[in-house]
Amino acid sequence: MRKPTAVIAASILLVSSISSSSSEAATKAVKNPIPITLPVKPVGVITFANIEAHISEVPAAAYKALQDVYAANSQPKIKTTILVGPNTVVPSDAKVALDKIAKLWSGFRQPVSYHALVYNFGDKAWALKADEKIPVVAADGGTRGRSSMSSVINQCLANRCSSANSGISDAKGSGYGQFQVDPRPEANGPYQLMGGVFGHEYTHSVQAAQFLGNANVGKPVSKEREKYGLDNSPSGLFQGVLPCWMSEGMANFNGTAVVATTFDEYMSWRKDAPKSQQTPEFTDFSAKSLQNLLLTDNPPNCLPPAPVYLMGYTIGALTVEALSAIAGPQGAMAVVTLMGRGQTYVQAFKSVYGITWAEAAPILARVAAAEYAATP
Repeated sequence: MRKPTAVIAASILLVSSISSSSSEAATKAVKNPIPITLPVKPVGVITFANIEAHISEVPAAAYKALQDVYAANSQPKIKTTILVGPNTVVPSDAKVALDKIAKLWSGFRQPVSYHALVYNFGDKAWALKADEKIPVVAADGGTRGRSSMSSVINQCLANRCSSANSGISDAKGSGYGQFQVDPRPEANGPYQLMGGVFGHEYTHSVQAAQFLGNANVGKPVSKEREKYGLDNSPSGLFQGVLPCWMSEGMANFNGTAVVATTFDEYMSWRKDAPKSQQTPEFTDFSAKSLQNLLLTDNPPNCLPPAPVYLMGYTIGALTVEALSAIAGPQGAMAVVTLMGRGQTYVQAFKSVYGITWAEAAPILARVAAAEYAATP
């Protein structure tokens, strides 16, 4: 699916065919597609009504549902450019991971192109120069705003350079992700070795793509949104309305499950995932507490640097896994698409799953609490 590798300057440039729409079509489209019938139907024996009796079966059911969708989908064609620092060794195959996650989201609107910038601390200066050349412009036609990763690059320190970020910040749909690599062997677990980080971050760009064509793209930013670092790019718009637990939970579950070639490989990551992110500000993992989290973890208050944001990587991933076990992985992205069309989260959830969020949240909270308690 990819063109031959070419060495350019001090980086490795891999150009692939991962896009299904031109820039011109992307700017004209308003109603982004949903490739499944709504409301969704159960994909197996697990339903909202009986999931609490099948908690031990949820991980396998969710993984199978995702792999079934992946196998049935066609590979979209999106021009993807991967730039790797001259001294950076990537612990996984970035192009394979990006192809896989793009195939999982086939049928949904995706970036018209995607640039991935991969570097370690030794290549920090190189990354800053490479960032300046990434052809992404802000939706308002001004500075690149959220699309520029220079602020994230500058946070790369000798003892802490393992962040990643991805999104869409222009109205035509150009995607851009940056990936920091920690060279220490102990820093690279299954998530990094399988390429989960690439699946995770690209999912954020697909979430943002559901807001391409939204009437608010490019409009002046209110003082309230500016206070929370939100612009009116597609990325800024989805981050301003999607619950934080779903934003990171979708990325963590789908981005990892799609690159895991076997269920055992998925479980090598999943066995630690429920407790992989901890914060002293959140200590109560009872069903009642997690229900409150799911119902109140909404932007802008949940956005970084709010400590509760970390719960999206753990409790959010467990919740999205449960939703996948019930109705497959595409339901959550359909929720995001409907929000991009103007629905609230509560409206979109009911449209997709056929159950109100007020009814579903307590069920999902009890499942997540039981799974969290069972994690060593």
